[in-house]
Amino acid sequence: MNSTIIQSPDVCLNESTQKPLDKLVDNLQNEFSKLQPEGYYGHSETISELLNNYINNCDDWKEYVFYCPFRYTRNLIARTDQFELMVICWRKDQPSPIHNHEDQRCWMGCVNGKLQETYFVYKSTKSTYGCGELEKSYVHPIDNGSVGYITDEIAFHMMESIEDESVSIHLYSKPITECNIYCPITGTVSRRKLGYFTQYKQKVQCNTAQPQAQPQAQPQAQPTNPVLTTPPTTTLNSNILNVN
Repeated sequence: MNSTIIQSPDVCLNESTQKPLDKLVDNLQNEFSKLQPEGYYGHSETISELLNNYINNCDDWKEYVFYCPFRYTRNLIARTDQFELMVICWRKDQPSPIHNHEDQRCWMGCVNGKLQETYFVYKSTKSTYGCGELEKSYVHPIDNGSVGYITDEIAFHMMESIEDESVSIHLYSKPITECNIYCPITGTVSRRKLGYFTQYKQKVQCNTAQPQAQPQAQPQAQPTNPVLTTPPTTTLNSNILNVN
């Protein structure tokens, strides 16, 4: 299966000088070209191993670290028809909402700090099938250097940093453009459109679920852990938008 890849312009043509993150993207591209007996592309355990090997041996993910004072940020590294890869930057008290994954697979590797993942299911069915009030079914940490995995069959979930700052690499297959957001008390479900805070290390000018055209020029070097400020009242560059 052929799939056009969109990623940062830093990819080196010479494999011997290729950055580790670019090599990870190439390996993922290769793995996600393989149709599995279950009907999806890419072997889940192999993908977990690729991500685990990268997060425990490489640190060029730091080039994609951008924080926001008001919310966690989604920073796009690469995207194809079969997967999207991003760095998510968290500060304490910037949790995600409770959400689903649109029947897609999600891997997350913590590369800095420490995250906490909370599973939710419907109280009436003890599963993700049903309606009404939600309840917590499992709470566990995702430590620096470990990889988590979730699907909608497992649970809905909420992610948050339990340290002042944390960074994680998230891999979704296939890319997710919208998802459900759940109120645990009332059971209300709303739809939200997903976008990016930065794409290929460049701050986006408007929130969009579709990646912008790949930049032609090499982007200027960014300082470590920069803070890009956006007023909380504007929809520009927010990483999640409500769908009216």
